[in-house]
Amino acid sequence: MGRWDNTNQTTPSTPASGVASIYTDITSKELVNLDDAGNARTVRTLTNAGSTTTNGADIYIVGSNILVPPAKVRVGSTFMWSLMMSKTAACTSAPIYNIRVGTAGAIGDTARQTWTSLKNQTAATDQGLLLIFCVVTTAGASGVINSGYQLSHNSNTAGFATIPGDAQGPSASAAFDLTVASLYFGLSINPGNTGANAVWTITCMAQGTNL
Repeated sequence: MGRWDNTNQTTPSTPASGVASIYTDITSKELVNLDDAGNARTVRTLTNAGSTTTNGADIYIVGSNILVPPAKVRVGSTFMWSLMMSKTAACTSAPIYNIRVGTAGAIGDTARQTWTSLKNQTAATDQGLLLIFCVVTTAGASGVINSGYQLSHNSNTAGFATIPGDAQGPSASAAFDLTVASLYFGLSINPGNTGANAVWTITCMAQGTNL
């Protein structure tokens, strides 16, 4: 059976007009396409997944962090998170959702966009699906991301919210430096109420495209 062995390398020189170069990046170990305008794009969609239990604190969501490749983000780079969630009846306040960007891939990264849910939770158990979207609308040292979220849940007017669907956005972030190497995009969530019985259980699936 034939195979192709490709030596890892740094970003090569921009190829001639009408030519594209395929190489394996020395840092990410990912296959990258470099076009004749100098745009380096990871060939596959970057993904992550994990599970988290939260109770009354702003907690980084396991599996939400996507590491930006060495070529960095560009206009149109997109991050999407799908969170399957359940809650206990002890959770009754308005949850807070954060998109965090930084080099740690952890709670210490800066919250670049934050939303407080439009409605408080109610004293009922519930299951729901939270979708969060983020797109880079301005790249570079004064970069901007534009984001929003949508929550749907089983209990319709109880549990996660007193309305069937909770959505906000799109909204733009303040400008920040998107040229920093090894940036992670990820999420943290504060479900509100403290106490051992005030619990969200979350399974997160994350993906990054046009990177």
